[in-house]
Amino acid sequence: ERKKMPSQEILQAKNNKVEEIKKILTSYNAIGIASLKTVRSSQLQELKKKLSGKVYMKVFKNTLLKFAIDSLNDENIKKIEEYTSGSNVYLFTNLNPFKLALLLERGKIKTIAKTGDIAAMDITVPEGNTGQPPGPVISLLNSAGLPTRIQSGSVWVAKDTFVASKGDIINERLSGVLAKLGIKSVELGLSMKAALDNGLIISGNDLKIDLEETRNNLI
Repeated sequence: ERKKMPSQEILQAKNNKVEEIKKILTSYNAIGIASLKTVRSSQLQELKKKLSGKVYMKVFKNTLLKFAIDSLNDENIKKIEEYTSGSNVYLFTNLNPFKLALLLERGKIKTIAKTGDIAAMDITVPEGNTGQPPGPVISLLNSAGLPTRIQSGSVWVAKDTFVASKGDIINERLSGVLAKLGIKSVELGLSMKAALDNGLIISGNDLKIDLEETRNNLI
C-alpha cells in the first residue's frame, strides 16, 4: 500500500518551523552548541532559568535545523553544521562566548554516576569503612575489583583501589558500587562543542579558559 503524501498542514507546519529557526539563527551575535549527553533534564531547566535574559536555549530537530541552515545560504552560519550531529542544545546570546562557556562551567555539578555516564576524573576508591554490614555488599565490591576485609562488624575496603580513568564509560557494576559508597564521579552540565562568534568558529577546547592561570600570567 502506497504511503499517503504528507498533508498540506504538515508541510506548512514544517515550513513555519524552518522559518522560525532561520530567524533565531540570524538574531544573535553568538551561537553556542552543547551536547545534551552530559546534562539531566531537570538541570537543563535550571540553567534555562538562571541564564534567562542573557541566553536563549533551544533544542531543534536536526533535519529541520539542516533545512534552515541550507536555505539561509550564509557561509558563516554554515560553519556550525559540522558540530550538529547527535542531540544538542543551542545557546543564542549577545554575550562574549568565552563568558558563556565560563557561566556553563560554573553551572556544573558533581554527582553519582548512572550506568553509561562518563567518568569526569580518574576514580580511586579510598581504603576505609563502607559503613555496610557484612553480606551481599562484599561480593558487589569484589566484583568491581575492590579488596575487602571485615572489621568491627563493618565491611572495609582494604586498600586504595583505582577503578576507572577519566573519560571511561561507567558500567552497571561500577555505577552500583560507586552509588553504594556515595562516590561522586560524574560532572553534569553543559560543555560547548563549539561557538560561532560574529562569523568566527571557536572549538570547545579553545573556549576553555583557566582563569587562575590567565590572571597569574597577567600579573
